[in-house]
Amino acid sequence: MKDINIKFLGLGYNDFYQAYIEIYDLDNNLIYKGYTYNGKLIISLCKNKIYKLKAKSLNETMCVYLYNKDNYVFIFNRAKFNYSRIITFLLTDYYYNLPIEKGEIYVKSN
Repeated sequence: MKDINIKFLGLGYNDFYQAYIEIYDLDNNLIYKGYTYNGKLIISLCKNKIYKLKAKSLNETMCVYLYNKDNYVFIFNRAKFNYSRIITFLLTDYYYNLPIEKGEIYVKSN
């Protein structure tokens, strides 16, 4: 057994807008089902075996095969970056590490 790190781009943060994951062996037996957290999943799988991963988020589904790698990165279509002027991010308090819920930041561009 070894730990496999799987990262999905295009998901939300923490437990918001995460992907539902199902992992099957080649005999189509369900090995794992659950959700990502922060777009990440760490799971222990047998070495030198092939697994099928199904990931669903909002109205998108992907199906890929995993084999003998430590790290995988997958991209949902909505992660294709368009260069707009609106950027969303999570800002936390420096001392208490709590999320800042309101405020405005003005960024000057050249």
